Amino acid sequence: MNILITKNKNIQFLFKVYYFIFLLIVLSVLTSLIFTNSFYQKSSVSQNPFVNADKKDFSISFIENTLTTNSLQQNTLFNDFQIDHIRETKSIPNIVIAKLPNDLKKIKSIKNRKELFIKITLPLIIQENNKLVSLNKKIKLIKSNFDRVSRKESAWIYKLMNEYKADTIDSLLIKVDKIPVSLALAQAVIESGWGTSRFAYEGNALFGQYVWGATDDGMIPNDRETNEIYKVKSFNNLGDSVKSYMKNLNTNFHYNEFRINRYVLRSNNISLNGTYLADYLFNYSIEDDYVDKIKNIIEINDFEDFENLILEKQFIPITDII
Repeated sequence: MNILITKNKNIQFLFKVYYFIFLLIVLSVLTSLIFTNSFYQKSSVSQNPFVNADKKDFSISFIENTLTTNSLQQNTLFNDFQIDHIRETKSIPNIVIAKLPNDLKKIKSIKNRKELFIKITLPLIIQENNKLVSLNKKIKLIKSNFDRVSRKESAWIYKLMNEYKADTIDSLLIKVDKIPVSLALAQAVIESGWGTSRFAYEGNALFGQYVWGATDDGMIPNDRETNEIYKVKSFNNLGDSVKSYMKNLNTNFHYNEFRINRYVLRSNNISLNGTYLADYLFNYSIEDDYVDKIKNIIEINDFEDFENLILEKQFIPITDII
């Protein structure tokens, strides 16, 4: 007898019970899937160190699944990013990669390994430079309207002067400015060995910055002398490493000549030249030929082609972020 048309009340009741249980299971599964997806999408933004909590920039594509070079290269956003195309168009995808792949050094092709490193590092340098240029413009605007500066603007300038160790607005303008892309990229290559050094893939340290004292945010070099106490500064992500490097060049007294010569170029509307400004970074390393190394890396790899690149302002939905 068909259970759907039976007049047996016990069977009808049993059918209703099973139907109710089945309905609950289906609803539970659907609810779980909905909330899991929602939670993942929110987490991918809120936990990302590059996203401002107050104003999220969805024009940036965050690629987080970079444990291996294979997983990174399979990402369509990253795979469409071609170096030759960047040189031709002077436009670069607005992507952020938090860490280097663990197996970067295992890539047998030197050409492929170099290109992968450039594709990871170059957008981070451009992004940080854009922030510095934006700050520089804001400082200039406040300076030009100093008689009408608001209390909020005054507090902001005061805080920035303390942060950059500047006594005047003019000295602040000398310190808050971009770093030549070719220069930053060349130093990242030298200090990280094209991203293959232990400090780079374990500590996200691209520029070999030293720290002293009891701080924990550093890694002890294997060849450090027993009487030494310095460490190589480590970071939560590659972007923080780029930011710290630029802050170092913009504030440390060892690079006063670098900043002054940069300011002269900028004041005369002359494009920044990494090869020229490299002459003033002789204090960055104890190596006598360090400046020559920077220049050679820039020249051999045509890094000057990457100056004045423009970030693409494309909108990427959260669901497309890996």
